[in-house]
Amino acid sequence: MASILEYQHFIDGAWTPGESGEVMDVINPSNQEVVARVPRGTKADVDKAVESAHRTFESGIWSEKSVEERAAVLMKAGGLLMANKAKLAYLESLTSGGTIRRTFGVDLASIIGTVFTVATILKQLPKAEYASMQVAGLPMHSYWKREPIGVCAGICPWNLPLLITNNKIAPAIAMGNSIVIKPASITPVTALEIARIFKEAGLPDGVLNVVTGPGSAVGNYLAGHPLVDKVSLTGSTEVGRQIIRQSADTIKRVTVELGGKSPILVLDDADMEVATVMGLLAFLLHSGQACESGTRLFVPRHMQDELVDRMVTKIKKMRIGDQMLKETDLGPIANEDQVQTIMRYVKIGQQEGAQLACGGNRLTHGIYEKGFFFEPTIFMNCNNQMTQVREEIFGPVQCVIPYDDLDEAIAMANDSIYGLGGGVCTTDAGRGQKIANKLRTGTVWINNWHALRPDAPFGGYKQSGYGRECCYHGLLAYSEVKHICMDLTPDGAEKHIAEVIGCH
Repeated sequence: MASILEYQHFIDGAWTPGESGEVMDVINPSNQEVVARVPRGTKADVDKAVESAHRTFESGIWSEKSVEERAAVLMKAGGLLMANKAKLAYLESLTSGGTIRRTFGVDLASIIGTVFTVATILKQLPKAEYASMQVAGLPMHSYWKREPIGVCAGICPWNLPLLITNNKIAPAIAMGNSIVIKPASITPVTALEIARIFKEAGLPDGVLNVVTGPGSAVGNYLAGHPLVDKVSLTGSTEVGRQIIRQSADTIKRVTVELGGKSPILVLDDADMEVATVMGLLAFLLHSGQACESGTRLFVPRHMQDELVDRMVTKIKKMRIGDQMLKETDLGPIANEDQVQTIMRYVKIGQQEGAQLACGGNRLTHGIYEKGFFFEPTIFMNCNNQMTQVREEIFGPVQCVIPYDDLDEAIAMANDSIYGLGGGVCTTDAGRGQKIANKLRTGTVWINNWHALRPDAPFGGYKQSGYGRECCYHGLLAYSEVKHICMDLTPDGAEKHIAEVIGCH
């Protein structure tokens, strides 16, 4: 076994030991070997990080930098991310269970593209906007500008730690804010590596801080901290409710990207091969551990058997195993608790009468003995009221729901507390776009899935959250708008305000 990586908090531009002296083990989910250790953070560590971020923000060393200066740091960071691509992909796969093929080929390309895109959009945003009308009899000049919010808190999940952490850091610092990141307890390593890279790129000390530790002790306290001005959370809807409550006392700005139970509508004109690949990609990327996974597959009743048979045939050819091997298609589940959750929902599905077409079992023998592996699982002949169909599982489980009427299928697709992703599979582009407009979700894919772009907004409807990340929407979410209004009348006695209060 390779030597264990030792990390500390990253506070005020320096590696900083935790106040308690306690540490947490970070494991490889394919064999449970300890691969890293990080501090078990406390409220004292959060205070130290937030105070550093606040002090740095107030100093103006970053918040008062020009757009061009901030964009230059982001561009340099993008180059350094590219130079460290292999290391970051290795650490991301090692700790999260994501296949090295995906983290190197997709995730790193995405975060590098995000940083460059943020820098580009930042320079394109208007530095000021001006009133286009002149109010009769009121000669005045009005304009508004965007300013940083202050100290931001980024609370990140365990499933795609590198990508999601970067999606919070890049826009926050682009707009001149300082930020404190709280990575998930089981996948904190790449957030710490990103902090190191941004420091090397020239980001002033204190602008970006990372505190590791349990969500109960660190995340909740950070969300409610009086010196934090904005909170951005990616996590489950249940955790989202908790963080929103913690943020409420001081009326913080909040962005929450939460759970999903995304529907795929296969139409009767769909290409079956496209539908098969789309249906598999939607629920098997990262073994189903993605918030926008497509896990409700609506298909015309007469097409259900053929579609499921095609999916099962392809699943049988997939390689499940060590995520660090390039030939692996599906890696492990992130932790034991999540395996138990998946097993519970599979049992519920069987009890409620869904037909198990494939999978349904934890893999425990041979190379799987010490890891958290679960078979790709497909239920067919489901209905939209079944528990495993309505609740987010966060695992490789697909629920196939046959339908007889398209309007009925659209209604069922929208019959969910969630509204994060959705999809349509069709050979008729116009028909696909028409249905996309009817789906109550933040993103709709037509004949693809998981195609998230740094230049397109991402977020959810309903209990999948509010606010948007990525593109210019993501930058605007990290800014305040200030209106400046100047009276242009030269004589004080003529001013309109004097007439209003009778003091002219």
